[in-house]
Amino acid sequence: LQYLFYLCQIGIAMSPLSNNSLFINYNRNPMLEYFERGLCVSLSTDDPMQFHFTKEPLMEEYSIAAQVWKLSSVDMCELARNSVLMSGFSDEVKMYWLGPDYHEAGIMGNDIRRTNVPAIRIAYRYEAFREELRLLTDAYKIRQEVLLKHRT
Repeated sequence: LQYLFYLCQIGIAMSPLSNNSLFINYNRNPMLEYFERGLCVSLSTDDPMQFHFTKEPLMEEYSIAAQVWKLSSVDMCELARNSVLMSGFSDEVKMYWLGPDYHEAGIMGNDIRRTNVPAIRIAYRYEAFREELRLLTDAYKIRQEVLLKHRT
């Protein structure tokens, strides 16, 4: 299922603090694993009145995630960028936070002055994704060739 989420770039909003309280220890939460694999994950809050201790529950999620998982500032900015991309915000709001070309693929869709995510990180994610799609396409073509040979 993770693989399909990756291929379709379906956003996953995760609330590790809430999950920690309810059913999975923070250190066993799959958020970091998903993020490292290139899934489109973001941090979110769930029942902030119940699971958070500060007036800024989302900042609390980011702060604790950064400490527990040793996230870099680039990681944090990428998570924030993912959050805006997967949000239901209007195009105008997304353009404000991410840049006018946010809908473009790869580095063309990243305005580092707004996202603070370096082009090399965006390029890495995009190239890895494109390579995965290429491998699937090649495998499909080979499979089709094999099927055609068996029919004749």
